[in-house]
Amino acid sequence: MKKVGLTAECTNGNIASLASQIDHFKSLGIDSVEIRLYETDIICGKKIISSELDILINILDNKDIAKTVHGELSVNLLDSEYFDDHKEILKKDIEVSGAIGATHLVTHFGQTTNTIFDDQTAYNDLLTRQSDCYAEMGEYAKRHGVVLAIENLFPFTVKNYAPMPSEIGAQLKKINHPNIKCCLDISHAYINCTYRNAHFIDEVKHMGPLAEHIHMHDSFGILQQMWTYMESEASSYGFGDLHLPLGWGDIPFAKVFESLEFPENINLNFELPSRYEKYWQQNIIEARQILEKI
Repeated sequence: MKKVGLTAECTNGNIASLASQIDHFKSLGIDSVEIRLYETDIICGKKIISSELDILINILDNKDIAKTVHGELSVNLLDSEYFDDHKEILKKDIEVSGAIGATHLVTHFGQTTNTIFDDQTAYNDLLTRQSDCYAEMGEYAKRHGVVLAIENLFPFTVKNYAPMPSEIGAQLKKINHPNIKCCLDISHAYINCTYRNAHFIDEVKHMGPLAEHIHMHDSFGILQQMWTYMESEASSYGFGDLHLPLGWGDIPFAKVFESLEFPENINLNFELPSRYEKYWQQNIIEARQILEKI
């Protein structure tokens, strides 16, 4: 099934606030909601707080809407120092996703430093350990009825290296597990490709066939290196991963969807903050038009 989704906000960990948001999403004709698990207190000290999870389950049980989950942003399986911690949190993300009946769990492909990337032996060792972990977690996700949607990033600082979309596509194809797919974040790819002087469309083509989940939001593809006081000020300069409505930045969305091959089942999920709520409906219409063409 082709779906259009919206990401809900869980401000200050208040899970109860999701109820009214989902009702509003459904009034806009949305097919699915993405839950930001990292904004909640459901996981604490690598354990699941059952009372918090029960609140979320009770809210979602009668909403008749498809669910996806975005796991902790900090999970990084290319981080040697805290690898075991990241793996354990990913397992808990999977368990929570299964408990609420989510179809996909979004989790980030790891990133490292430029220094480690320059040492290809060390870098490839990290990639191998991450791939082995994904293969294991794919089986764990399968047992919980969840698909892992591995999301591409961009370097958070100039000292970081975020693997390119072509690398991610190649790694996940090599794993070849039915519960390991991609979350193609188009803005992340645009920023990373621009920063690395790589061909944007050629790069994202490698993720397309596995991209059952797509994060939709616009930007100008500029890695933010200059300090700004707040997100809206960064938008003034066009710096960073801005999560703008479609058409506000300069990502060639039409070219992306004309050029890439996608799975039959695909979810275009908008990560648009509430300050852009007045533009949600138009973006949903545009997403429906995109789905009709692919």
